[in-house]
Amino acid sequence: MLNNIKNISLIAALLVSSSAMASVTTTSGHFGGVSDTGNNFNQFEVNFGGVDVKVSGWSDTGNVSSNPSNSNDLDPIIERAVDFEKYGNGWSMKNTDESSSGNCGYSHSADNLGSGCDYQDYDFFLLEFSEAVTLNSADYSWRHRDYTHTSNGYVYTETKSEATASNQVSVAALRSGSLDQSTWQDVKDNQTIASNWSQMRYSGTDKQAYYTNFGQTGSGNASNLANTSSNFWLIGALNAAVFGGNTSWEGDDGMKLAGITFTTSSQSPATSVPEPSSIALFGLAIAGLFASSRKKLK
Repeated sequence: MLNNIKNISLIAALLVSSSAMASVTTTSGHFGGVSDTGNNFNQFEVNFGGVDVKVSGWSDTGNVSSNPSNSNDLDPIIERAVDFEKYGNGWSMKNTDESSSGNCGYSHSADNLGSGCDYQDYDFFLLEFSEAVTLNSADYSWRHRDYTHTSNGYVYTETKSEATASNQVSVAALRSGSLDQSTWQDVKDNQTIASNWSQMRYSGTDKQAYYTNFGQTGSGNASNLANTSSNFWLIGALNAAVFGGNTSWEGDDGMKLAGITFTTSSQSPATSVPEPSSIALFGLAIAGLFASSRKKLK
């Protein structure tokens, strides 16, 4: 009888553990295969490993001044970016305040340039996944160099090479993808599950020359995002005051997003109620064991 009890316990443990088993898949995808169809192309959709990913561009360029005394926040309301632009495998965005020049914003990158102007805009890519994912990393085909400017306007002077330039990105997992007419602070307060900053690093490859890590240990890897899962993710130029980081690093960050790596999981909680089929199997196992014990007693 004792052996039967042990057998029943083993079967029960196997049934419970099977309900908590996970199927984890890590997928890498790059955006180089998407075509730029011209002006006002500000959204595209791809499929990586069976997961649909919608990519759109957003910036705080709503031209509404809530605090005129703050020269870096003249138009804090978020609206959709005007246009995506593709360079190689990477994507930049143009917001309503930007032109093709480098003065006060740069249409050839997703950036936070403009600290020497009357405003400072923050460009972000919104990634909407068809299922909840954990975002592990992002690749970039280009990043902005560090520059100084003179007193006669905003004149760029290169101070570091692209391989050693210090650029950071903000990353955030959101509860929803509703950004229009909000502010970045509203998004942080009301929609953000977790956020942080990540250091851009040089990878040495041609098509994805730079990368950032998320959810990994080590400085500048957004380590608090480990195991964070969501359908909605933001990647953009560093907005330290809202999403984390050092505000003194802002103003020279820009990049072209080329790809992402993410993990999907079908894991069921260990505390979940067993499915009816599992309960039926468990009942049959118990009945069989008791039948066997009755035969031995006879």
